[in-house]
Amino acid sequence: MEILRIEIPQIQIKEIFIPKTRTWDLYPTTLDIIDKPKIDYPVVNIPSFEPLDYNPDKFIPTDPVKQPEQKQTEIPQAPEYKLPVKKDKEFFIKCPNETNIPVGSYPNEQKLQIVVSHKLSPDGKVCYEILRDSTFIEKWIPSPPILVSTSIIAVTAAGSPIIVNLLKNLIKTAIKKLSKKKDKSKVQT
Repeated sequence: MEILRIEIPQIQIKEIFIPKTRTWDLYPTTLDIIDKPKIDYPVVNIPSFEPLDYNPDKFIPTDPVKQPEQKQTEIPQAPEYKLPVKKDKEFFIKCPNETNIPVGSYPNEQKLQIVVSHKLSPDGKVCYEILRDSTFIEKWIPSPPILVSTSIIAVTAAGSPIIVNLLKNLIKTAIKKLSKKKDKSKVQT
């Protein structure tokens, strides 16, 4: 297998002609107060650099500056936390407590069972719910307050177009009667 020779062609850069413009000649000043720039002063500041003059023979060693001693700050101790002592026996257990489901509530979204009461376990340490199967009416028909408020909203929504039409007709007839009375009073005067 033969290695191909790779060559880079010569790159040519064309010379760019930038004309020198003297703006003070193109835009002459109208005021005699402003002078033309003097060529004695350079227009552009050329950056300059003066390197350090390092001579190892003239080197003067100096001692390092002593840093003042810093006081170490004391790390604050975290307050001791004492775990609450677990009582071996509590004389009275709350039943129902905060973790139990209230009576009359459903333990899940399907409403298959309802909480009837609460009962302590035989050892007297755990309170648990007593459930019964819910009826069809309890599952599908809402409670009376919800049923009443929903019915009122439905009746209002269904009856509002009828009420609006009645009020519209009453207002039209009242305006016609008032306008007739006004016309009669103008004719008589």
